[in-house]
Amino acid sequence: MIYRKWSLLTGPVSILGGIVGATVVAHLIFLDDPYLKPKKKTIDREERS
Repeated sequence: MIYRKWSLLTGPVSILGGIVGATVVAHLIFLDDPYLKPKKKTIDREERS
């Protein structure tokens, strides 16, 4: 039998933390992340001539 209230809270908190962490990692890996793609540099017409 569990006698401490904090021990009852650690299980659900760790499960929810794992779900949130997995969601964030899946978002970064599988979706188009603008932070991971380098910006394409465009050359102005004035600089070329």
